[in-house]
Amino acid sequence: MKEKPKKLRNKKKTESKKLPKWITGLLLVSWGGALLLSLLSFRVDHPQHNWLGLIGYALGFAADYLFGLSAFLIPCYLLWLGYHFVLNRPIPYPRLSFFSFVLLLTSLGMLLSYLTFCFPNLAHRFKAIVYTDTIPDQTTSFLSFERTYLGGVPFYHVCADAKTFNFISYFGNVGALLLFVFLLGSSLLFITRTPPQKVGHWFFSFCKFIFSARQKEKAALVTPSHPFKGDHQAIFERPLLINSPPIRQAMTTSAPQMTLPKPPTSTGLSGYQLPPSSLLTEVKIEDQNQLASDLKRHANVLEETLLSFGIEAKVGDIHSGPTITLFEVHPAIGVKVQKIKALERDIALNMQAKSIRIIAPIPGKAAVGIEVPNPHPQEVSFRRMLENYQGSKRKFQIPLLLGQLVGGEDMASDLTKCPHLIIAGATGSGKSVSINTIVMSIVMNARPDEIKLLMVDPKKVELTGYSQLPHMLAPVITEAHGARQALLWLVKEMEKRYELFRRFSIRNVIGYNTRKRDRELEETFDEPPPKKLPYIVVIIDELADLMMISSSDIETPIARIAQMARAVGIHMILATQRPSREVITGLIKANFPSRIAFKVSSRVNSQIIIDETGAESLLGNGDMLFLPPGTSNLMRAQGAFIRDEDINRVIEFVTAQMPVSYLIPSFDTYRDEGELPTGFEHEEETKDALYGEAKKLVIETGAASTTFLQRKLKIGYARAASLMDQLESMGIITPQEGAKPRRVIYTKEEEKEEEQL
Repeated sequence: MKEKPKKLRNKKKTESKKLPKWITGLLLVSWGGALLLSLLSFRVDHPQHNWLGLIGYALGFAADYLFGLSAFLIPCYLLWLGYHFVLNRPIPYPRLSFFSFVLLLTSLGMLLSYLTFCFPNLAHRFKAIVYTDTIPDQTTSFLSFERTYLGGVPFYHVCADAKTFNFISYFGNVGALLLFVFLLGSSLLFITRTPPQKVGHWFFSFCKFIFSARQKEKAALVTPSHPFKGDHQAIFERPLLINSPPIRQAMTTSAPQMTLPKPPTSTGLSGYQLPPSSLLTEVKIEDQNQLASDLKRHANVLEETLLSFGIEAKVGDIHSGPTITLFEVHPAIGVKVQKIKALERDIALNMQAKSIRIIAPIPGKAAVGIEVPNPHPQEVSFRRMLENYQGSKRKFQIPLLLGQLVGGEDMASDLTKCPHLIIAGATGSGKSVSINTIVMSIVMNARPDEIKLLMVDPKKVELTGYSQLPHMLAPVITEAHGARQALLWLVKEMEKRYELFRRFSIRNVIGYNTRKRDRELEETFDEPPPKKLPYIVVIIDELADLMMISSSDIETPIARIAQMARAVGIHMILATQRPSREVITGLIKANFPSRIAFKVSSRVNSQIIIDETGAESLLGNGDMLFLPPGTSNLMRAQGAFIRDEDINRVIEFVTAQMPVSYLIPSFDTYRDEGELPTGFEHEEETKDALYGEAKKLVIETGAASTTFLQRKLKIGYARAASLMDQLESMGIITPQEGAKPRRVIYTKEEEKEEEQL
């Protein structure tokens, strides 16, 4: 039997002598806790009051004598070390961490000693807990004074008391202060691993916040902030919900009897500010040195694999993205492209990849593209994409910040160019996160009067958090009949906008919003036309659930809107996790040229979405294939990631400036097509077509109730309730008084006199 080498035996002996990490951690925690208790209860003149007795007093005295108030850093560092040892967690950059701690302890001690020298009266206030010494006055023989060492005796000696060399005598008061502050700031940057440019960004953001706060304060002094006007009627300065019975009833009530809501922080859009990117989490950039070495190794393996199958090829450019790397392979003359494509699984096996995708050939290049997953995928920062877009000169009408391409470039698109979008992917593929990034792309780049949102969420949990945004036309729709009513309402809105464009001889919504006002033409309208029309973005999550309940009622209005609504500024985004032919029908697919495919379960589903295979071999977690409008070339990208807490911060920022103001209280309450509210652009209340008949009915019979109008006019409850509100507002019937029936206060004689007039 061979004897083990001497070095190996010595190594095992030294390893056996080492204490386990958890024991070392407990010792560090014990020492740190004891030192912390000794310092907290240390009093210079009262050793008996120390929580750990005389030993604790001696320990606290030694630490206080050497380091002063900065001694509290030592137990904190010991507890931090012990925490990592007990939980067996690696300490990031241990040498750098120790150097940063020593630099912090030294710089803080020097700065406290500088304060002791410059402000002795301030330091004297800490004499009960900090070592204090009586120093004789050198100018006289009978006077003395007390010196309180905030930073410890040795540090004060080096800072100001040494005769041969001290910092204050050599650098002066200002120079020494700047030096100590610089050292303290550097140590804090080292410990927190914060880049200096981030500190600069925080400083400028703080200055910008202070400046905007002062501007708002000046504006508040000039403009009164009371949100109500008038003596007899209270009117909100923000747009009212004209279809909401409670607000309509409040408008007809005298001001002293009203319960007034708390006014919003901003009463209009004049002071509205877009959410800043600082609300989003910043993602750390990973080290690229290790990635470069891995890419070279993969390129060599790829060339050797192809050569083993008789294919001579060289790897050219390498495009590394956050999760995928594209190798441009240049085959020798005479090599068939299909031969390389047939080796897809063999290449994946040799490169130890989950799956690869071969682009044969790359459009516009004499090369074959082989996409291989990165061994260390990186997160795509939505914050960085937002800052890049806002800093660029190119702007979109409806921006969609989707993710990063394989080469690392940002992939953004304009929904008005799409003009509609289908998103499909299995559970966990990144579909819901993509919808959130799309919503945030709109909310963080457009004001509520520029883009309006309408969302359908049959699951009731994915999109309902956006209901309080002022961008919303109505609360998030969760019922199938509500989705149907919303689509029918959109069809009517589309027709009204087209009629408006016809009368103005305008082709699209951009031309309408930038037109020159023609007051003579506008006076011919029955109602004044709106000054501007906002874009409307409809987001329907999980289309399969709606199609399962009522496919014909959903498919027809979707197809009609997709065919015609582009010019009037209405755009749709459909999402589903079950991309079957029953859900994405031929009629829907023909009118949605832009599509996003996340990972799906089968090749058939991939062909339904993007008309070819490939989506079934994606990696999931945001890995996507995007089919842009006007082209058949797929673009592979990694979707941007945004956290739930970031979304909540953005929603809070927006709602704090402007409260929600729904045009329609809820689509889920409407079940009949005739109950739909009319007129997106009109802020004044319009009477129902059955108002005259309802008025005549209640006057002749003397009965006024919602169920009575339902039965006589054969309408739904919501429409009957709306008619009752209109009759009340016009003074035909009395307001609701608990369980008592309403009385008709408008007589037949008054009706005859009104007809004669």
